Amino acid sequence: MPIGTREVEKIADLAHLKFDPQELERFVGHFQQILEYFAQLEAVSTENVESAHQAVEGKKRATPTREDEVRPSLPVATALDNAPESSEDHFQVPPVIE
Repeated sequence: MPIGTREVEKIADLAHLKFDPQELERFVGHFQQILEYFAQLEAVSTENVESAHQAVEGKKRATPTREDEVRPSLPVATALDNAPESSEDHFQVPPVIE
């Protein structure tokens, strides 16, 4: 699937990025290379490959976890001390959906 400047501009807009025309053309090439690489991956047969849920198996190598335990949490005032903006007992953040 070829990708053009229109698609890259859309991706840049979604990521809140601004490119000059030279950068835009460079990124068109980069995105096209990425898509070509994914096409190569799709062509690889995985028919006889066993599904892996975890990269490392066995108890000795497994990712260590700790038991859940109830502990006191951070006091609200302490948590909000370094917040740029807060309201009552909450963090205030800018809207993420326009």
